[in-house]
Amino acid sequence: MGLDTSLSIVALSKVFKKNITQIEQYLHYEPTIFEDFENSSREFSELITRLSIYLRETGTKLITYWDEEYPQSLKNIPDPPVCLFVKGKWEYLSYNLFAVVGTRKMTSYGKQVTERFVSEISKHFVIVSGMAYGVDTIAHSSALRLNRPTIAVLGCGVDVVYPKSNKMLYEQIIDNGCVVSEYLPWESPKKFTFVERNRIISGLSVGVLVTEAGVESGALITAKYAIEQGRDVFAVPGDIFRTTSQGTNYLIKSGAFVATEPSDILEYYGFKDHRKIVELTDDEAQIFGAIESEVTIEEMSEKLNVPISQVMLILTTLELKGLVYRTERNTYARAR
Repeated sequence: MGLDTSLSIVALSKVFKKNITQIEQYLHYEPTIFEDFENSSREFSELITRLSIYLRETGTKLITYWDEEYPQSLKNIPDPPVCLFVKGKWEYLSYNLFAVVGTRKMTSYGKQVTERFVSEISKHFVIVSGMAYGVDTIAHSSALRLNRPTIAVLGCGVDVVYPKSNKMLYEQIIDNGCVVSEYLPWESPKKFTFVERNRIISGLSVGVLVTEAGVESGALITAKYAIEQGRDVFAVPGDIFRTTSQGTNYLIKSGAFVATEPSDILEYYGFKDHRKIVELTDDEAQIFGAIESEVTIEEMSEKLNVPISQVMLILTTLELKGLVYRTERNTYARAR
């Protein structure tokens, strides 16, 4: 936990009449973390006054660990935030939440994957992410484009837009969901605050999906927190030659659930009526429609007067889409 968080805790101890010892006992923080702070100093008195005026004038919601509105899921993590500052519709914090995160250095593949998964998952969950460049931005914007709420957990105060280029996205999230932070509203981001906020992203959510990430991506830190917190971790596999897929492939090798379709996640959580809708090209539809029973590539080529190479390519695509499978007899049959 960083210095700014410590300042927030000490300040709030005065506002809510909780002394430092009580906070330490409630949240299992090390007693030495506050030994350099003085409760009675002018600095904290001025901080409390500033905070009180800010909350009154902006309508920002302040939820502390002891409030009924505090998300129960966060109370169960090892180091829960003492407070949450919320701008927007804070009620969404009590909904079913699911995190979608990934690399800032997103490829077109990562963008397509994130859009596809969010479009389906957001039908049943409020999407949580970190409003960073790349996958986070696409996760939020994909939900908003479909008029669905989303929650951004910030690595700075709720009055600070970071990155600045996401100013419009920030405003849209507040209008349709909420932004959340444990830091005082005006605090600027630090390197360590982005790491700390990741535990809140996972802590709020029933599960975390990593759509694209390198091995040093912050998304893997979120996944690590999720595992420690007992949350489900899903990862989308990617090209083994892409550095931006090395992180997701690593997660899968380490035991994360493989997600190649949104239904993999939704059906895991009991949405049995949710079935994937697969779009086919004309050529794919022709091949798929002609498979009435087990058939060889040669038989399919002769039946449709299509070159063997093209039949092989289309059957491989249909297999990847989960529509056909190859039998032990080297024939192809419908998967469903």
